Amino acid sequence: MEQNERYKTRMRFTKTGAVRFIGHLDLMRFFQKAIRRAGLNVAYSQGYSPHQLMGFASPLGVGATTDGDYIDVEFVPGSDEPDELMRRLNECLTDEVFITGIERMPEGFKNSMSMLQSAAYMVTAKQKGAFPPDYRERFEAFLDQDHILITKKTKKSEKEIDLKPAVLIHAYESEVFERELGETLPKLHPVYEGESIFMKLPASSENTVKPEMVMEAFFEFCGFQPEPWGYQVHRCQMWFADPR
Repeated sequence: MEQNERYKTRMRFTKTGAVRFIGHLDLMRFFQKAIRRAGLNVAYSQGYSPHQLMGFASPLGVGATTDGDYIDVEFVPGSDEPDELMRRLNECLTDEVFITGIERMPEGFKNSMSMLQSAAYMVTAKQKGAFPPDYRERFEAFLDQDHILITKKTKKSEKEIDLKPAVLIHAYESEVFERELGETLPKLHPVYEGESIFMKLPASSENTVKPEMVMEAFFEFCGFQPEPWGYQVHRCQMWFADPR
């Protein structure tokens, strides 16, 4: 790549701890300030109110944590190589939000949000009784139904969808989940442990299923009333279409 070309990067980051309670816009401002503190040669938009050229692959819900979220950031000519960018940026981030990987994207790359296809989640019980008794056997029975019909609500409409084909892969331990995926997940940094359900779900703009939707339908199937905030959602990884 020529040194006079602007280029886009895709950064994978971790978000855990108390920072999980800040919203999407606050997280974006957090990254913008860290980039300025690090003195990185980030590219800006044109016009009367220029802003850093960045965007998230998919906003993370308040209260959820992640080791597999991505943010696109564009840089101007002469910027550092990805490893040095990560080092400098992490010096200005925290032990709860930090970069774990940077990839330079090919010419013509649009953005990660438009190319996102699926995502993996770990749903973990934070306290005893957060999941139904014998939750593994009951989750298998839940998925063994011919259809799992729910009403998906958006800001503009409601529609009925079938969750059964949406649970692409599932498991109850990370090692088994990785074996089913055929790949190793990024290192997990959550501080909580307990009964868990791992799921790979669709996450494209045309078809997105959130783990909370699956858990709500599962609890209804079991006739189980969960405790408020009884489980933790952790996004483990995202998968994208080939950018080339």
